[in-house]
Amino acid sequence: MYDFLKEDDADFPVLERFKPYLVTTPPEDSFSQYLLVSMSEAAREDARKNLEREGCLEAKRTEAQFASCNPVLSSKHKLFMFDIGNVVVNNISMLGKISGLLGIEKEALIADYRHYVFPLMEGLVSEAQYWQHITHVFGVSVLGNPFAEAFKPVFNEPIVTLIGALRAKGHRVVCASNTIQSHWNVLEEMGALALFDKAYASHEMGLSKPSSQFYTSILASEGVVAEQAFFIDDRMDNIESSRSLGIASFLYADLPSGKKDERLYKIFRAYLSHP
Repeated sequence: MYDFLKEDDADFPVLERFKPYLVTTPPEDSFSQYLLVSMSEAAREDARKNLEREGCLEAKRTEAQFASCNPVLSSKHKLFMFDIGNVVVNNISMLGKISGLLGIEKEALIADYRHYVFPLMEGLVSEAQYWQHITHVFGVSVLGNPFAEAFKPVFNEPIVTLIGALRAKGHRVVCASNTIQSHWNVLEEMGALALFDKAYASHEMGLSKPSSQFYTSILASEGVVAEQAFFIDDRMDNIESSRSLGIASFLYADLPSGKKDERLYKIFRAYLSHP
């Protein structure tokens, strides 16, 4: 649960078994989680005061800081899981385009879509059924499948390069995506799914992020435990969920601590340079 260990005691035997998972000399990164190990009450009290002054003990802010910090990558990680939308591919926004195609006010369409997004992504509601619903609610005629017509993703080259480098080193790399069938078809046609050893899609699994079952199902299928997996996603709620299971997770977003690709490069640079 911590990124770095900060200690002022030469010997603290109770932590010995955790030492391989902690870095004792942390870099200057305000978004990292530090574990202070000290026999000094004065040191512990000073740490508590700093936390209170920073406001870090507020639950929501603590969760946000925890999800934003850079995870530590090590040789124990055997499985690398990538979200697709806004990670492997960009230009995935579609509701604005669809509202224009159908002549429906954008905010009204978004408000309606929110009620159906998870049933769609979990395959409980088909895309055809959703368009029948749209016709009924908004009184518009829907031709074809606007989900497919409005979805025009493009590759995000830094992530594509990273995936290729990981697989070239013999690592197992899979995608873990919330998606729908028409988008999955587009991704397959453009070659996005071929980047991975295996592709996991919510609409095929009947499970979606941030549900913990989404992750545990993939881990079980891959034959690894949470501590052996490394996950990259652009949504905070998905990262918070995966981290709660013990999966090292990277929030792929620009943060005060650095741009997303710069932060990711720092994590993987040394890891991929090893033979």
